[in-house]
Amino acid sequence: MSEGQIIQVDMPATEENGNEEKFANSTTSIRGKSETVHITSEELQEDLKEEEEKMEASKTTSDVVKKLFLSDKMDEQSDTNETKVKAPEEYEEEEILQKIATMPLEWFKNMKNVPDAIAKIYYKDISRRWEESELRIKDAETLLSSVKYEDRSLEEDRLEILGELLDKATQSFEIFYEHEKHKIPYGHRVVLESRLLMVFNDAVNLIFKIIGEFDKLKGDQVGVNDERDQLRYEIRNCDHVYTEVHERFLKSYLELKW
Repeated sequence: MSEGQIIQVDMPATEENGNEEKFANSTTSIRGKSETVHITSEELQEDLKEEEEKMEASKTTSDVVKKLFLSDKMDEQSDTNETKVKAPEEYEEEEILQKIATMPLEWFKNMKNVPDAIAKIYYKDISRRWEESELRIKDAETLLSSVKYEDRSLEEDRLEILGELLDKATQSFEIFYEHEKHKIPYGHRVVLESRLLMVFNDAVNLIFKIIGEFDKLKGDQVGVNDERDQLRYEIRNCDHVYTEVHERFLKSYLELKW
């Protein structure tokens, strides 16, 4: 095959073009109102390679940056006829935020060394998640207060420790506020604040789950004891994470390694 030879998608497979069949089956015609544009085998290979790179699930910082920026650059170049109301950098930022809004909090754990210019965009999503999490506090409080119980009952004991877990979970906000104004790299802040958000939301999710199945343990002393042990563990885990995050905030502020 000569370099740059055109392969049409509707070309039948014959002995003469047998070497080209694997490309012809994958090529696509782009039909306009008055013409058909055919993609060359070289272009097809490049497109396939590019798509494979985009589909790779990598959590390293370099791959994340490549996926978020190169894809937006290609979209912008392929649509030069469209009138752009926003500046290119605004378009890129909006697209990035739309993508990472669907990511779990754990996705941010490897962003420590991301350059500030990138991490600052990520942090906008972290700020949005703080606002959403704050609303969950009121929802959890309302849920706990809606449960009916008798004095000195197992249900009263269960609600008491659930309230303790909620109080402990909300301490994540106290640590956030304490270090909010400290000047540290945005990548560090993204990692540490996402850790606080994970602890908070895990605790609140557990509270909602238990209340949703509250009647299952009615009169079950053994089950209630197991539940209490689980909740005590969650409270201790919160304390552990808070201590670690607080220390790392201070180290980042003092420019020490962690």
